Amino acid sequence: MSELISSWLNEDMESLNDSCSDDSENDENTISVERHNEENYESDEPTENTSDESEPDDEGENEYYLGKDKITKWKKNPPPRNTRTAHCNIITHLPGVKPHARNAKTIIESWSLFFPDNVIQEIVTCTNIHLTKIRINYGRERDVLDTSVVEIRALFGLLYIAGMMKSNHLNLSDLWSNDGLSPEYFRAVMSKTRFYLLLRALRFDNINTRSERKKFDKLAPIRTIFDEFVDRCKLNYTVGEYCTIDEMLEGFRGKCSFRQYIPNKPNKYGTKIFSLVDARLFYTTNMEVYVGKQPNGPYNQDNSASSIVKRMISPISKTGRNLTIDNWFTSVPLAVDLLQNHRITMVGTIRKNKREIPPLFLDTKKREVNSSKFGYSKECLLVSYVPKKNKNVLMLSTMHKQGDIDVESGEQRVDVVDELKAEYSVARISCRWPLTIFFSLMNIAGINSQIIYKANTDTTISRRQFLKSLGQDLCKPFMEQRLNCKNLSFDLRKQINRFTGQISTPTQEDPRPTERVKCAYCPARKNRYTVVKCARCSGPLCKEHTLALCNLCNGNHRDLDD
Repeated sequence: MSELISSWLNEDMESLNDSCSDDSENDENTISVERHNEENYESDEPTENTSDESEPDDEGENEYYLGKDKITKWKKNPPPRNTRTAHCNIITHLPGVKPHARNAKTIIESWSLFFPDNVIQEIVTCTNIHLTKIRINYGRERDVLDTSVVEIRALFGLLYIAGMMKSNHLNLSDLWSNDGLSPEYFRAVMSKTRFYLLLRALRFDNINTRSERKKFDKLAPIRTIFDEFVDRCKLNYTVGEYCTIDEMLEGFRGKCSFRQYIPNKPNKYGTKIFSLVDARLFYTTNMEVYVGKQPNGPYNQDNSASSIVKRMISPISKTGRNLTIDNWFTSVPLAVDLLQNHRITMVGTIRKNKREIPPLFLDTKKREVNSSKFGYSKECLLVSYVPKKNKNVLMLSTMHKQGDIDVESGEQRVDVVDELKAEYSVARISCRWPLTIFFSLMNIAGINSQIIYKANTDTTISRRQFLKSLGQDLCKPFMEQRLNCKNLSFDLRKQINRFTGQISTPTQEDPRPTERVKCAYCPARKNRYTVVKCARCSGPLCKEHTLALCNLCNGNHRDLDD
């Protein structure tokens, strides 16, 4: 835990989140602005020359520091050291895979824990409703055929493979081009036209009833899929003893009533998702989309920082975990409430405008660099740390009772889930915010499923290889199904055979050709026609490219496709 504390201390705390402002319910392009700096919160902070009249500068004359509220007292001396584990930190639920997910021994089984067939079938149903609606805009009905579970899984597989190749922002034409520079795998799975059509038509709710549901829920277009996904994250895994709550900003610049603007985030504009994550293995167990003020109804709830934290910790309440949060959430009343009512200790940075902080902790004029000042109360420990001249970082902890600094702890990363998602992201540029949120769910499913796969099989595999295998497993059934297509070209059929390891054989409905067609291997200038076709791939062959084999050799010869 000292590594996490050190990472917060070394972080530049001058640019952090402001409180979430409610958005207009009527303006579809309202932007909620969050200024991540502390200048707006320090109006009641004393200047460098200000001192508390009730507190002498000589620390030895009083036994406590007095907060700015003139009520809160912080003792200068630590309580007696106790080597026994505090009752609030005794773990009651051991971390690890829950019984529901212990039978997932393969990559595709681990991923299916988060997107089972019934969920994909629900997406297929909603997508087909939209395909039926737009079919009248096309000249041929076969251009907008209904989709299936196998095809949608293949669509997800291509998204994972594109993310693994870090080509999620590459133009689709470059992924499906036939110039020798693009991967052949994409063309073997499905055509570019079909991929683009499915991506545009992908829906997560019944569009015919959406208007009624939006009257009391801004998240109606993806509410069911999102809530079911979060429930499965809680059902499959128990997080470790150290957890963190942070926010993820999914980049989005389209129309959305709860779009956020956070200047210090890489995307700056997007939808904000709060998440509860295991601080060591980075498993995401709870999430909540910030949608501002909801209409009156079942989804209208308090969006204050303390209320969000209490909702997010529901999976770990009264389990003895420790929570690490940033200064937008941290407050002394929240820390005490988590300790007393939820048996959860807390560590986090705290803003300088809090009334419980003593003025002496804010004065850095006479403080040395890397110096620390500690204040002790019955439940909390307050730390004032000076990482550089005229810079002050405040931390609050209910986990620690002694003012000890681990000088050997190095810099550690905190927002690792954001980094993992961004490294191999499946997200593509979209003007629909429900699709942006679903891309985030797919990224989290890729991370969570690898954690479960490793725990169940004790197999260590890189995340890149895991996502590659996952994408191939999702695409393979659809490619095998595609081999039954009669008008599939010879070259494309050969590629699918190579990728799937399958051998396509002619069906009874595919009779021997009665018309002469050109040989598949001869160049067009030779103008060679034939009625002979390959017994495996049904490709037309001239005599030059035909090999005669007896029945015995035909059953035991090696693959001649190459």
